[in-house]
Amino acid sequence: MVSAGTLHVITTELAIGAYATAGVAFLLAGLASHGLFGLGRHLHTADLAAHFALAFGLLAMPFAMATGISSSPGDGIDHPLLINKMLLGSGAIGLAMGVLLTRRRLGAGVWEDRGGRRWQSLGGLGAVGLVLITASMGGTYTRGESLLDVLSLPYDVVPLMPVWLSLAVLCLAVVNLVLMRRPRAT
Repeated sequence: MVSAGTLHVITTELAIGAYATAGVAFLLAGLASHGLFGLGRHLHTADLAAHFALAFGLLAMPFAMATGISSSPGDGIDHPLLINKMLLGSGAIGLAMGVLLTRRRLGAGVWEDRGGRRWQSLGGLGAVGLVLITASMGGTYTRGESLLDVLSLPYDVVPLMPVWLSLAVLCLAVVNLVLMRRPRAT
């Protein structure tokens, strides 16, 4: 039988590899959509690669989270580092879902709108960034070191959202839902 630790390594590498590929592709798609560096002709390829890799990473992420909880010593989520990993991983899942749903709703036309191309690129890159920070935290937890040690991030402190920030996020979500319901002008 395969241990939870081994399964966690496999699922984590799948998720991180997919998100890293998506990150490169979203960067290229963002540059191509703005016509920078002569990449305009590669927009379609970068768009497809970015969204496919992001979707694959989105599918792999829950398995990485579940096997990570199973393989951690103790009674599950009882360490601040693991709680932070769950918060960041969940944030990455939310961003990835938003980017993929926007692409599904608007199609390749998302890259034609000036604001849309920026938010699509930034949303994809944000999800990738959250996953890479989460992976770095895993290195801190298992090996005592990570790629992001130079930033001296407070991994052992669990950030609690103040009420004002929770309300701001709630209002932003409601506005976003209302704007999504509005018919698109064609």
